[in-house]
Amino acid sequence: MKPVRQSVDQDWFEPAVHCWCGGRSELPSPHSADYRVCPRCGAHFATRRLKPGAIGQFYSFEGYWTHRQQSKHHPTLFERQQLLESDGRVQCWLETIDRHMRGRRGTVVEAGCAEGTLLLALRQRGWETIGIEPDTETVAAVRERTGLDLRAGVFPDAPAPACDVFVALDVLEHVPDPLRFLQAARAALRPDGLLFLQLPLLEPAQPDFGDMNAKVFDPEEHVFIYSRAAIATLLETAEFEVLENDRAWRRAHEFVVARRLDRPARRVRRLANLPQMFSPRWTGFIDELNAFAAPLGLRQFTNWSKLWEYPWLWHEGLGAIDWRGKRVLDLGSEQSPFPWWLATKGAQVTLIETSRNWVGQWEAVRDALNAAVTVDWRIVDSCRLPFPKDTFDVVTSFSVIEHQDNKRLAAAEVARVLKPRGWFALSFDICEPSLGMTFPEWNGRALTMQEFEKVFWNQPAFRQAARPEWNLEDIPPFLRWHRQTAPHHNYVTAAALLQKRPASFWRRLLGEK
Repeated sequence: MKPVRQSVDQDWFEPAVHCWCGGRSELPSPHSADYRVCPRCGAHFATRRLKPGAIGQFYSFEGYWTHRQQSKHHPTLFERQQLLESDGRVQCWLETIDRHMRGRRGTVVEAGCAEGTLLLALRQRGWETIGIEPDTETVAAVRERTGLDLRAGVFPDAPAPACDVFVALDVLEHVPDPLRFLQAARAALRPDGLLFLQLPLLEPAQPDFGDMNAKVFDPEEHVFIYSRAAIATLLETAEFEVLENDRAWRRAHEFVVARRLDRPARRVRRLANLPQMFSPRWTGFIDELNAFAAPLGLRQFTNWSKLWEYPWLWHEGLGAIDWRGKRVLDLGSEQSPFPWWLATKGAQVTLIETSRNWVGQWEAVRDALNAAVTVDWRIVDSCRLPFPKDTFDVVTSFSVIEHQDNKRLAAAEVARVLKPRGWFALSFDICEPSLGMTFPEWNGRALTMQEFEKVFWNQPAFRQAARPEWNLEDIPPFLRWHRQTAPHHNYVTAAALLQKRPASFWRRLLGEK
């Protein structure tokens, strides 16, 4: 008898242009014309995905677990248990969980538990088990058959109770918003709780999934296909520590084990970090800046540390400024869209560069924006700035200081030309050799954290009351991502927003003398 295909309503789907990390791409996947490769995190994402309200309908008892499984020559819902137990999969899952839990028992939650085979095996071993499955009919049928504690709904809209282990087997590749999914899983896990995933992962040594390729790159079901590196980036963004990322039950059934991390609570994360960089707030800002830059031929940001730097400075204070009439000096402007964007908000902007290479483009951009902006520029050949003191309300410097040979003079010159209470917004590369970082000689010289404190934080015009906190815990995951974007990116990025002391401070200081 010929299998009946699942009836799929195409209105359940919507076009997709973004990866989970906010990246956009027109680069087709070599494995399927229905997928794109994200330049930002390396995941392959389908060009359409299920609407949130259609997930329960798609993963229905009759449509998905019966007709769709038959059409793909997979076992239907209640045929799965015998197969999963007989082919050794369940035993492999149990051994992996036992190895990382070291024999401890507790509460396990499985999202997308289907017929509940793993939960049944864990219950027999003394675990308290809870399952979550999208379709109410499926949940009712499995509950009646097994007596398991099952909840109907789409996780995380259907929340998980507190647990020691959170499991998602062949689920994460189906999830339209995997970062939200993993953040909710982390919130459900108790401290040091364990996350156990099985999903198809592209391996560096294996270009595809062989005869499984068409089933893996199924755009109706699988929203994302990750590589080993891409899944690590996603997990570290969700603030997990990856414990195991090199094993599989078999090809297209790879394992990943991760542990919930509890980082120090910090008001400011001054070093670049994945949770901020890939958050909707940060990626939304970059989308806006890129949309402004594109028609003007200015630089757009896809997989560079600027993805973190620009939003950080905006959200940490620049976004609160009324830019109308403000005088802004931008150092090392090149093709940056940011000073031009500020000019469209009413700022009077002066660009600074060391050569005239960019002047032709600046003239074209100014002409394109017409009377909407007030922008001029100066070409300088040293760290000395050709302006009187107290000229500017804001000075911006995005990853420029590493290229300046006299960093103390550069800091003093910024302080001189800033008005009292003016703002110095800077991002800068940090290289700590003691932490295994390197910085290419052809790119200048990056600061250490201690050098930044001496040269900028404690510069008399900016001196702060307390030392800056450094979120050192964010360095390893950021470095792993940063090195993927270019081999020489073996350093991190930081940012600061420094305010010049008011005129009254200097009057008091002089009076004391």
